[in-house]
Amino acid sequence: MEDLLVEKAYAKINLGLKVLGRRPDGYHEILSVVQCVDLADVLYFEPASSDQLTCSLDGLSTGPDNLVCRAVDAFRARLDCPVQSFRIHLEKNIPIGAGLGGGSADAAAALRALNRFYDQPFSNAGLRQIAATLGSDIPFLVEGGTALLRGRGEILEDLSWEGAVFYVLAYPEVEVSTAWAYEQLGQFGPILTENTPYFNFVVSLSGGCVDHDGLFEVLENDFTPAVYRTYPIVAELRSQLDRVGARATLMSGSGSTVYGIFDDRKTASQAQSALQRQGCRSFLCQPV
Repeated sequence: MEDLLVEKAYAKINLGLKVLGRRPDGYHEILSVVQCVDLADVLYFEPASSDQLTCSLDGLSTGPDNLVCRAVDAFRARLDCPVQSFRIHLEKNIPIGAGLGGGSADAAAALRALNRFYDQPFSNAGLRQIAATLGSDIPFLVEGGTALLRGRGEILEDLSWEGAVFYVLAYPEVEVSTAWAYEQLGQFGPILTENTPYFNFVVSLSGGCVDHDGLFEVLENDFTPAVYRTYPIVAELRSQLDRVGARATLMSGSGSTVYGIFDDRKTASQAQSALQRQGCRSFLCQPV
């Protein structure tokens, strides 16, 4: 057994997000193409006599409510063997409340690390089943890549992605609660509509390779009206990415991160540098 396990937790972006209505169980039906990018937290697992979670970010809870701790507990509950305690350190690079799935990515990485430590007792499908008990994004983030999410996010269809693309992510230092964002739906005009270019494009996907040129032409996110009205800086950053040459821009998830899509690294790097000079936390990313 290894003395130290290291696992990266990759962020995700939503390449469009439609909310199709509220379900009887209280969740919402969504439709979204999601993709992992190479912005990542890092988790370090070291066998210890008792469990301990530490984090590089002051103020983030390291108690039992942290998704890493919950993932460890959920994994152990399925094991049919003695369990090992760990000292876990979380190096936090993905902004919190940013629509990038940071906490969910950490939980998925914890599941992968433990599965490796215990010599793969669960298949990826088995890990996704555990992940589904923890949160809607986590089953996708177990394997990552690019996928179409349906249902409340637990129904996923893997998609292939070819060709180079660069994303500049701009985080406005605003944390947006996903629960709050869902509460706002419907207060800023009709959004629960299905017959839109994005909806029609996405439902036509049936595996295989995504025509990302076509996808980038129809991007939309149903959370943007509420977030823009409450946090104007989000709309301002998106406009700035438009002005510096992004071929398309959008907010990820329920916010607050916005991203610009670029065809070449040089233009993307210049856009990110401009954001950094004005004090905006930003990242240059590619799909993983």
